[in-house]
Amino acid sequence: MNQTDKKTLTVLSDITSEVEVLWEESKPLINQNDIEKIIGWELKTEGLCKGEICVPFALPVDHVESDFVDLLTITETLGFSTVLDSESDFIAIDTFSSLRHSALSDKKAPDIKLPDLDGNLRLLSEWSDKKKLLVAFSSW
Repeated sequence: MNQTDKKTLTVLSDITSEVEVLWEESKPLINQNDIEKIIGWELKTEGLCKGEICVPFALPVDHVESDFVDLLTITETLGFSTVLDSESDFIAIDTFSSLRHSALSDKKAPDIKLPDLDGNLRLLSEWSDKKKLLVAFSSW
């Protein structure tokens, strides 16, 4: 595919969204305005930012004046795992990769929020100092 091929890409991250992309050498280029929408980070002059946290990120030197940036480079910079199927125009982005990595190294579960049997959202920290059993299943 060349850069003039515009398509809609389905993005599965914290939310599922569809964004318009340009394709360059099988890499999806997304509009800079869509970065925050799909992964929750914003591209600023100081880098990729989320709240007070910024990760250094600079556009490539050969970057033409364009509003489109390489999505795979952004996710790699942030340490997110991705799976791209360019034939189906689908990408899955695991925005919790770094959280999972730190949980494994620290041997401490993150304070996640999940529904209980009655459907009420509960924080894992509500049961600190107590043993917990988390059961996860899927119908597929």
